[in-house]
Amino acid sequence: FVGYEAVRGYAARHKLLTSSPVLLAFIAGAAGGVMRGSLETPAELVKTRLQLGYSWRGGHLLRGLGSTTLRTGAVIGVYWALVEASRGLRAPLSPALSNFAAGGICSIAAWALIYPLDTAKSCIQAGSDLGILDTLVLIYKRSGVAGLYAGIGAGLLRAFLANGAGMVAYGFVQQLLSACSAP
Repeated sequence: FVGYEAVRGYAARHKLLTSSPVLLAFIAGAAGGVMRGSLETPAELVKTRLQLGYSWRGGHLLRGLGSTTLRTGAVIGVYWALVEASRGLRAPLSPALSNFAAGGICSIAAWALIYPLDTAKSCIQAGSDLGILDTLVLIYKRSGVAGLYAGIGAGLLRAFLANGAGMVAYGFVQQLLSACSAP
């Protein structure tokens, strides 16, 4: 949220992309996602390696940095663009329900589009020496489209619940901050 809000704030101060709120949301989200991906790469690497029963060495903590930042930047950029694009559809809903729907449904759509990048990222962090494009091609050749989307059901359920709840909390904090800053 910090990177997203920083880019949106910068754009507002400099009157950038005022006629393209969905594009601005994508760019702000992608920028925030790249920042987040850069920070989460070591933790993602350790998690992936331990899930697969592999060992890990401290010298390889940045393995998969490119694939993690690409995946995270893409999914968060698409997510925020969908949140912005769905604003009118959610207008009749209560704020909490609107935020939960935005977080849950938009995250499912974003992850469904980006999931093959997540699968490739996990393969790279598990030890593949291939780049992300070659990894995607290899997975497709070995397992087809199903291989690119292996595990998506659990991933989408987690994304729906976590992001739905996260957006409710985000909206609540925004309301608190607005109330605190009001004269």
